[in-house]
Amino acid sequence: MDLPFESLPELMKFLKVLTASTLGALLAFGVVAFFGFLFLIALAAAGDSQPPVRPGSVLVMDLSGAIPEQVSGDPLTQMLLDEASYDVHDLQRALEEAATDDRIDALWVRPFNVTESWATLEAVRRSIDTFKESGKPVIASGRNFYTGEAEYYLASAADSVYMDPEAIFEFNGFALTSMFYKGLFDKLGVEPIIIRAGDYKGAVEPYTRESLSPENREQLQAYIDDVESLFVNAVADARGMVADEVESMMDNDNLFSAVDAAEHGFIDDLLFNDQVRERVGAAIGLDEGEDLTTVSMTTYAAQVRAASSSNRIAVVHISGAIMAGSSEAGGLATSGAMAGSDTIIKAIRSARDRRGVQAMIIRIDSPGGLAPAADAMLREVEIASESMPVIISMGDIAASGGYWIATGGEHIVAEATTLTGSIGVFSMFFDLSAPLEDRLGLSFDTVESGPSADMFSGYRDWTRAERASLERFTDITYQAFLEKVAAARGMTTDEVHELARGRVWTGTDAVDVGLVDELGGFEVAVQRAAEAAALDPEDVQLISYPSTPSFFEQLGMTSAVMSRTIATWVGLTTRPDAQVEMLRSELERHGQVQARMPFDVSVR
Repeated sequence: MDLPFESLPELMKFLKVLTASTLGALLAFGVVAFFGFLFLIALAAAGDSQPPVRPGSVLVMDLSGAIPEQVSGDPLTQMLLDEASYDVHDLQRALEEAATDDRIDALWVRPFNVTESWATLEAVRRSIDTFKESGKPVIASGRNFYTGEAEYYLASAADSVYMDPEAIFEFNGFALTSMFYKGLFDKLGVEPIIIRAGDYKGAVEPYTRESLSPENREQLQAYIDDVESLFVNAVADARGMVADEVESMMDNDNLFSAVDAAEHGFIDDLLFNDQVRERVGAAIGLDEGEDLTTVSMTTYAAQVRAASSSNRIAVVHISGAIMAGSSEAGGLATSGAMAGSDTIIKAIRSARDRRGVQAMIIRIDSPGGLAPAADAMLREVEIASESMPVIISMGDIAASGGYWIATGGEHIVAEATTLTGSIGVFSMFFDLSAPLEDRLGLSFDTVESGPSADMFSGYRDWTRAERASLERFTDITYQAFLEKVAAARGMTTDEVHELARGRVWTGTDAVDVGLVDELGGFEVAVQRAAEAAALDPEDVQLISYPSTPSFFEQLGMTSAVMSRTIATWVGLTTRPDAQVEMLRSELERHGQVQARMPFDVSVR
């Protein structure tokens, strides 16, 4: 039998090509099938109609984790990435609507594993109070056999609070813990080179100290005290107690069981879930054995739509640490949200040019970041303010670079526990010569045109003159910050400096010292924006910028991140110079002047 190949090598080559082609085709088919499947899921999810809300329904609000400032609304993101189906503003609108909805007879609040910050918890609790003012019953109960201060803060707004008989009730106060790296750096031989403007600018302390400085401890203690005061007063008012007694029980009794909570009057009864369900039914007049009709907050919020109007207010969200370039949403692609100057500037311009937009709200939830990026955003806010009212709404955090941007608004609204201020800047570099030489065996020799040409290399310590140069540069940035705040708040720079120095203020204290105009939530900012534009607050449409990335957009971001990660890993494992270059890039990132809050806050 004659073969179409003159030799065995040609046959093997043909088989290799055939195998590769077949595998490639199968892989391509698999990829197309996978994305086609996702597309069909998205179509199905988007096409699903929400079940109608039946008369006599109880609105069930299950709250857990963190409630986001924005959601994409993308069905795939919600299904595959567990994105929340509504954000904090959707929740507030839903509760406001439910208060006057004849189909909703009561609200059942079930908080569990709440990790949200206290400023957002304030907003949610205030919305529960708004619903409660309608006269409809509000019932609260636990879901996972644990209730801490955050969960109880929300639950205590209810008319009746119930817990499982064997549940945990943590009632022992609040703490904020900071981690310090100086000991680690000492062991590694890393020498931080730090310049800061502001006695309270504690962002650099983890690298230079092993404990809190007196100034940093002072501001942290003030924040903790304000959170405790908010909590204690809210609980005392709701449960008919005296605030001092509540605080004393928190400090001395350390209640840890539902039985303790019941004995001290913090909850109304010890009930299992089926028994709570019966109590909810009784509260709305159901007979024993009659089925309880419920509707989830997810379903209800999806049916509550903001009214369409030709009177539009743009809402520009600045969320996450401030950086140059494009924003990063966090989640699938990155570990945390980043507010990129290019993205935010484009969003403000788009909002300003949108037909019908007559006012703008800048919603800030940011600890700050790169000072020049914050200044570029401020410039765009100032341009927008020339053609329309611009109101600043502060979320959980609007500090340092976040406050820098806030100076462009005509009115600033913050929650009582919003963290703001932190008017100060710092510059930070690292001398990595010791660990590179002692542990990796790398040595360096430089040819330079001047004695300071390699000061940013990270391969040597700095001279006194070089440190003085950076200090002048940092002070110039700090002075610019003071001048912007002074011009915006009607103060002198000396007066601002006394309030600044990197100190963080709660919203309550910031109002007292003149850095914030008014306490309130996002709804108050909407009211002020409407008033400034001579609009009816009940007849406006809110339009959010920038849009939240969909699943496929996040997938594209992740692919780019993975490609960069793989390329970096290959370089780091094969080329020593790539390792040095990576360290150098990190130095350049840290080496820019930062207007960032001095700590990451998680109070529990």
